[in-house]
Amino acid sequence: MVSKYWNVSYDAYAGRLGLMDSRQLLQLAQDTTPTGRYALANAVSSFFEHDALNEMEHRLIVEIMMQLIRQAEIDLREALAERLAVLPNVPPEVVIYLANDEISVARPILQHSTVLNDVDLVYIISSKGAEYWRSIARRARISPAVAGRLIETGDAGTAVNMLENQNVNLTKSGMKRLVRTSLKYEKLQEALLRRSEVDGELAAQLYGCVSQALRRDIGKRFQVSAAAIEASLDNLVEELCFEAKGALRVTPEMTALAERFGERGENSPSQMIKALRRGQVSFFVALMAAKLELPADAVLRIIRKEGGKLFAAACRSIGMMKSEFASIYLLSRPVRTDEKIVDQREMADALKYFDAVREGEVTVLRRDWARHPEEI
Repeated sequence: MVSKYWNVSYDAYAGRLGLMDSRQLLQLAQDTTPTGRYALANAVSSFFEHDALNEMEHRLIVEIMMQLIRQAEIDLREALAERLAVLPNVPPEVVIYLANDEISVARPILQHSTVLNDVDLVYIISSKGAEYWRSIARRARISPAVAGRLIETGDAGTAVNMLENQNVNLTKSGMKRLVRTSLKYEKLQEALLRRSEVDGELAAQLYGCVSQALRRDIGKRFQVSAAAIEASLDNLVEELCFEAKGALRVTPEMTALAERFGERGENSPSQMIKALRRGQVSFFVALMAAKLELPADAVLRIIRKEGGKLFAAACRSIGMMKSEFASIYLLSRPVRTDEKIVDQREMADALKYFDAVREGEVTVLRRDWARHPEEI
C-alpha cells in the first residue's frame, strides 16, 4: 500500500503541475470500464510529459507507476504501453518492465521507445523469443551491435523486418550473414535484393543461392562475371564446411544449398566430384542426399555399407556413369574409413557391383529407402 506520506507528497507534486490528485487517481484505477481504463492511461502518461522532475518526484512517479502496472489487467498495461512508448521522459524501470511483459504489451515499447538502450535491447533479444526480436527489428534506429544480435538469431521473420526497415543501415558482414540465412528461407532473397547495400560482391554470393528467376533479376542489375560467381560459391561452400566443425556434419544451410543446386539442374556427379576433391565431404553428402531425396544420415549409412553394393546402386539410381562412380568411390574413401588408400580388390568389387545392378533392383531399393530411411 502507498503510505500517507506518499499521498501528501504526490498531491503536492500533482498540484504544482496541474495533475490529478491521489484520490482522483484511485477512483480511476477502480473504474474497470474501457472508458475508465483509457482515462487512467491518459492520466498516468501525463506524468511524463513534464521535463522538470526533481529526485523526489521521480521516485514518486516510479512508485505509483510500478504499482499500477503490477496490479493492472493486460488491457490497461497495453493502453499504458501505447502511450508511454512515444514519450522520452519515462523512467527506465517502467519501460524495461513493460518491454519484458506479454508481447501485446511489449510490442509498442520495443518498436518505438527511445528510453531503451543497446544493453536493454540485447538482453531482451537474449532472453525472449521471436515475436520480441521481430518487434525490435522495426525500430527507427538500430545500432550495429543490436542489428548483429538480431541477425545471429537466424529467425526469418526478424530478418525480413530488418531488410524492410529502410531506416536501418546494415553492415557488409551483416548482409553476408543474411545471404547465408536466405539459404534456408527463400523469402529473404527478394528482400535482400531490394537493399541498397547490395553490391557486386554480395550479388555474386546471392547468385549462387537463389532461384533461376532471381538469377535473371541479378543479371539485369549487376555486371557479375561467371568467375566471380564461381569463386563466391566456392567460398560459401568452404565456409559452410569449415563452420560444420566436423567432416561429416551436414548443416541445414548445406542441405538448402544442395537443394537449390538441384532446382537449377546443377546437382551433378561433376559437382559431387568437385566437392570431394576440395575436401568438402559434408557438402558431398548433402548433394547426394538431395539427389536421392533422403536424409543425410541415411546417405551416410548407404556409403558406409560394407562392400559398396548399396553405394553402387545409389549412384546408378541417379544416372551416374561408371567413370564418375569410380572417381567418387575413390575420393569418398574418408567417409567409409580412416584409411585414405583404396584397396585394388575393393575397387574392383565396387565396379563389379555397379555393372551388375539392374534397373528393377534399383527401383525397389529406392522405394524401400524412401519408405524406411531409418532401416538402411
